[in-house]
Amino acid sequence: MPNELSGKPVSLELNRVCKTLIADYQLKPCMVLIQVGEDPASSFYVQSIINSGTKLGCECRLHTLAADTSEDVLLELIETANNDDSINGIMIQKPLPRQISDSRINLAVSPNKDLDCLHPTNLGKIMMELEGFLPCTPAAVYYCMQYYGIDPLGKNLVVLGRSNVVGKPLANMLLWKKAFANATVTVCHSQTRNLSMITSQADILVTAIGKANFVSAEMIKENSILLDVGINEVKDGSGASLYVGDVDYKSCYDKALAITPVPGGIGRITTSVLYLNLLKATLLQQGQNKSIDEYIALIFSAKRKEY
Repeated sequence: MPNELSGKPVSLELNRVCKTLIADYQLKPCMVLIQVGEDPASSFYVQSIINSGTKLGCECRLHTLAADTSEDVLLELIETANNDDSINGIMIQKPLPRQISDSRINLAVSPNKDLDCLHPTNLGKIMMELEGFLPCTPAAVYYCMQYYGIDPLGKNLVVLGRSNVVGKPLANMLLWKKAFANATVTVCHSQTRNLSMITSQADILVTAIGKANFVSAEMIKENSILLDVGINEVKDGSGASLYVGDVDYKSCYDKALAITPVPGGIGRITTSVLYLNLLKATLLQQGQNKSIDEYIALIFSAKRKEY
């Protein structure tokens, strides 16, 4: 296992799986991507999603709505996509404007087309260890661990952050009774006392709090593994924007056994997971009962021999 856990080879392997299965099953996966407003960062990410889909052989239909769009208009668009058999998956670009309720939108998307895995039905399947979609960022962490052979079985694993998008689903995934799970999981958050004492006992630390360089070398265990989900914008001395993680990479690098970089780490894998979810949705709607996760596990097992 290398010291720096790059997301690039993981992403490339997931993309290869996606392209292979699309060709084998002669699929033409189609997703609807809905963006409300024209936030530059969101627009950049949306375009990267579209570009990735084109390379994989997937269709991505973009709907861009004005920032002042009402919740009812968005709900109507989602309902249309739910009922369109030519559409296999739906993604709503976040964040949404204040006038739109995240929870109502999450409930409106059909569970069978929920590429973000935010519908309670899909989140519940994670709790029950049932086959289904995985939220993109937690799945990116999970696949990264599989690829590099980071087995959390019996390990003290700390998740820093309790969001519905990352912290909570990831904690449940790592508690699964299956390979690359079975961890002893502690979830920390803004109200956690003695935080440094807890993080310094972690064999594996996953950070997802959105605070630039928050985790210092004094907060981690010698030879621990650091999986950094955070992507935070900071300014350098000239005022130019830089992106860093929740972990102070420079101070922690020599003390940690392995660490994911930002950028180029977990974030690099998330778009690949989005299209895996689209592939799952397409196969599901065609009545194909294929476990993509088992297929990936076999491929990653062979790759780990390189390390």
